[in-house]
Amino acid sequence: MLITSSRPSQRRGASRDPLHQRGATMLEALVALLVLMLGVLGLARLQLATLMEARNANARSVAVHAASDLMDRMQVNRTARFTVPPFDDYVTAWTQPAAPATNCISDPCSRAQMAAFDVWQWKQTLAQQLPEGSATVFRSNTDPSQLGVLLAWSAIQARNQASADAGNALLYAAADALLDAAGNAGTGVPRENCPAQRICHLVYLRP
Repeated sequence: MLITSSRPSQRRGASRDPLHQRGATMLEALVALLVLMLGVLGLARLQLATLMEARNANARSVAVHAASDLMDRMQVNRTARFTVPPFDDYVTAWTQPAAPATNCISDPCSRAQMAAFDVWQWKQTLAQQLPEGSATVFRSNTDPSQLGVLLAWSAIQARNQASADAGNALLYAAADALLDAAGNAGTGVPRENCPAQRICHLVYLRP
């Protein structure tokens, strides 16, 4: 005898529970959002690194032009060449000198007055063009006619260096290394060093 049931049979492939579907859809959306956030964070980090490198490249360009500007000022002050040693009035420490009493742009100046005015004006410009910009000018240990110009500015990437891995730490050190004319570390003059937490650029001039 054939027995039939009045209960409708469940068809294969029938729709699943709506609550289960909504949960799966929300989980997929959260995973997609997490992937998107990681991508955005990666792009933001890359953009920040690019901006830092551009800033440092611009600062080095300013430092090169500043050294050239000081060279031009020395050559204009012709009588400074005959001091012993030459251009000794342009030797200066890191500190910012006081404003000179005589404005050599509008008033006649002696050799020493012009040098004092040049150094003061030059350092004022450095402080405006470089972040916490400063410089020292010192005499070479090996060539009395040669002057070393060490320019410094603040190192904003120092925060990232503290958490950098070994490979990136080496790249940071290589990029910011201070080398003398012979390729040796430092300025070649023991007492002249780059201040802590600063990036420095070294130029040797022979006016």
